[in-house]
Amino acid sequence: MLESKAEALMDGADPGTELDMLRALGEPGSLTHRAMIGSMRLHDALDPSVEDPSYGGLAGAGSLSRLFAALVGEVDGIRLIGPDRTAEVARPYSRGTCEVVLLPSTWGLGFMLPDSPVFPASAGLGPRAFGFDGANGTFVFADPDHELAFAYVQNAGSRTIGRMNDRAHRLVAAVYRSLGRSGRGA
Repeated sequence: MLESKAEALMDGADPGTELDMLRALGEPGSLTHRAMIGSMRLHDALDPSVEDPSYGGLAGAGSLSRLFAALVGEVDGIRLIGPDRTAEVARPYSRGTCEVVLLPSTWGLGFMLPDSPVFPASAGLGPRAFGFDGANGTFVFADPDHELAFAYVQNAGSRTIGRMNDRAHRLVAAVYRSLGRSGRGA
């Protein structure tokens, strides 16, 4: 990952939300710090062979989209969960301010649901879509109503905290346009 100064200039996140999270990230006793970087050891941070439970995910967009596609349909003859469980994954179980990232969020069974600044319904996501946003603008979701899986992984970092990366937002909207309908209510 390379830090992109242009991306930071274009993103313009809410300074209040960003500053609150950055402050909490720097406080070793805060839940934000403990959940996000507390498990990292500086000498291991760049070594992909060392497992890190808070920041340790390494995957490309193709692999992530195949994984999410297998949650809503078959991929090479394999479906990871059935339609009944997919419906449960997409049902809201928890709403409120996330104590880790300090942002409003809605969660299904283990996945974010579309109605938060970092996983917004306004991106055109279908009403039963589920997925995750990630550090530096990564965004992945599955939409069972459209049998759609999407993954976006940047090669340049973003300092945006508190809302979905605008480039990912535009790509999601373009995907739904390419289907000939919007995600919301389609």
